[in-house]
Amino acid sequence: MAQGNIIKVAGSLIVAEGMGSARMFDVVRVSELGLIGEILELRGDRASIQVYEETSGLMPGQPVET
Repeated sequence: MAQGNIIKVAGSLIVAEGMGSARMFDVVRVSELGLIGEILELRGDRASIQVYEETSGLMPGQPVET
């Protein structure tokens, strides 16, 4: 299981770092709210994630885990 932190929020797309052991298309839980998302791109330990729920209130530093 990979666990990282949000570093950027842009609408329904977030970027998380510390996701080096994650894989493309993994389903992730975002923040303490447990929002559902999917990894669309990996670059090093950074993952671009499409969140399928309302992202208002998300901010850098919140956890992301596969």
